[in-house]
Amino acid sequence: MVVQQYEFTDMEVEGAKLIHPLFVKDERGEMIKEYSKEVFCNYEINFSPAETLCITSRAGVIRGIHFQRIKRQAKLIRCISGHLWGVVVDLRPESDTLGKWCSVELKPYVEVFVPEQCAFGTLAIEDSTFTCMCSEKFYPEYDDGIKWNDADLSISWPLEYVGNKAVLSEKDCNLQTYRSYLNSIGKKI
Repeated sequence: MVVQQYEFTDMEVEGAKLIHPLFVKDERGEMIKEYSKEVFCNYEINFSPAETLCITSRAGVIRGIHFQRIKRQAKLIRCISGHLWGVVVDLRPESDTLGKWCSVELKPYVEVFVPEQCAFGTLAIEDSTFTCMCSEKFYPEYDDGIKWNDADLSISWPLEYVGNKAVLSEKDCNLQTYRSYLNSIGKKI
């Protein structure tokens, strides 16, 4: 029998955590506990899921960088299959890490916790399926985001893994810039 206990690692964006969840494997198969309110609270993560999405992306697809401007969401993202590169961007006006980003590679048995008022995006390095637990339900009218290739954020997307060919939705191509976001909250670069 193989047992991996929960492991939480702080990331460069304040409050973001890389998580290796509880995992058990024996002759019958595998079990993963992706979320435990008690365990998360012990690691100072106050998170209560309101809904869970299951998302698939073909290799090369970029999703994001998304956030909900009203009724903000903390998120717990877990890769079920495939390989994702994820980015967390701090959009909290009073945060010491406002405008900072950090990345994480997500493969099965790895999760990332994204604090409320942070944005999240993914690049599918291979065909992938992942879940996204959200602390607030999705409201289409509050859905927002920042362009994936924003010059001020200068995110280093590893496009070399997908032949330098990103696949984006029309919506994601037309997201606002980081400067526009800052202007909307009364901040300047």
